[in-house]
Amino acid sequence: MGALSKIALDPVKTPGILHVDNLTQESADMVNRILAANRSNHIFTSSEKEMGAYLHNHVVYHALSLFALGASPELILAQSKRNFTYQLPPPKLMEEKYVEEMMSGPTGVERYLGDEDHFLDFIEFFERKIDSDGPEKVLQDYLLGDSAIAKSIYPRLWHGYVHAIMHVGLGLEFKQNAILAEGLAEAAVHHDWWYTKYIDVTAELAQKELEPKMSVVEILDECLKDPIITNCIDWDYTKQYEEPSEAYPDGRWFVTREPYRDGVVGLALEPLSTLAARYRVSPDDDLEKATAEIINASIYIAASAQRAPHQPHYDFFLIHGSNACMWHSVFLQESSITRAQQARLIETTGRLLLFLWAGVGAPVPQLDYLINVYKPKVPNRGWDKLFEAACLHEDDGHMIKLIRALAHGEKACEPYDHLPEFRIKQHMFKHAANAAIDSASAQPMVYIRHFDLIRLVGLPEAWEHVPIMAQ
Repeated sequence: MGALSKIALDPVKTPGILHVDNLTQESADMVNRILAANRSNHIFTSSEKEMGAYLHNHVVYHALSLFALGASPELILAQSKRNFTYQLPPPKLMEEKYVEEMMSGPTGVERYLGDEDHFLDFIEFFERKIDSDGPEKVLQDYLLGDSAIAKSIYPRLWHGYVHAIMHVGLGLEFKQNAILAEGLAEAAVHHDWWYTKYIDVTAELAQKELEPKMSVVEILDECLKDPIITNCIDWDYTKQYEEPSEAYPDGRWFVTREPYRDGVVGLALEPLSTLAARYRVSPDDDLEKATAEIINASIYIAASAQRAPHQPHYDFFLIHGSNACMWHSVFLQESSITRAQQARLIETTGRLLLFLWAGVGAPVPQLDYLINVYKPKVPNRGWDKLFEAACLHEDDGHMIKLIRALAHGEKACEPYDHLPEFRIKQHMFKHAANAAIDSASAQPMVYIRHFDLIRLVGLPEAWEHVPIMAQ
């Protein structure tokens, strides 16, 4: 990494928005070294061109979460070594000619949007821009403003199962311009047009204000009444296999049918976008409350997606919504983001929560089952022990991000606990976190295979191998 790329965590100056008190410089230094190695040797997504879907590199998310929750340098290193084993090298290295072309003007940038091969070129481009113009101007020029480039990159924040928004959020949260540049580059190379179509169609409908505003969870209640939305996904979406061919004699894993592209947008775009357009946030609204509302809604959607009588488990896709919402609290602290832009960010994520929910089989919420039937395996386990367990869990960082998001949600939502749209009440956040830790498998993650998260949780087939909860 060059001078512009240096990551310099500090336990006092850059502890993160949700952290424990015992942060050390030794752990910060370990994360600095790990993230430098990750940048040098790995790409931040798999080649979607080769697999039909993104398999993201989570080393940054995992290492920073471990640091914030007090993991030792040795533990941070051990977790990262395991995660390094399945990362892919960049498809090509940074090439100065492409960076210079991008630096020459908008046309040079637009030419390479959506092209994974130019990921490292985009990182270098954004780092140079941040160095010369400052991060505030770069956010306006290439993400939040009115330029054609910003309008193109903005919806890509949510592409790839809501990933780039988390990476940009981490860069702002830990005040690391190198990570911010990575997040912007990650957004720039994604090309999941179906996310953009949903975002744009819903925004256009919202501008017409055809129906009164509703909260995210109220809209979810209405979505449950629509058979097109609730039946747009089936179990065949899990059967991702391409038959043998000359290029691949043994066949290969490949996403031939993508649930959000072919199911949600392909079959349910009209009814879902019509309802989602009723979630609207104005610059004149209480934006802290609006942020807390989507945090609460995201946790409600993910935590209540259970199926009695099975042991509670979380859906892989739904937790991405919960994890992403946390960084809206970070965006609120960024003074360069206008109130109108804050409102737009909040409402886009709020609408994407409904999109994510529909794409996993539209699970009927079973919050009462989670809160009143499930009993934690370890009674009275507090946040300190939950943080410790999350740090020790051997996956790629999904569990620790979820636990951190739940803990942050408890704090962010406290002032609004009395409001009906805040369905996750104060006593429920820790309970939901205990359920997550209790669902964690003792078997370490192998390659990209999780042994605790399940997929398409709204479908009964997803629960066939989940044990029945002991009475």
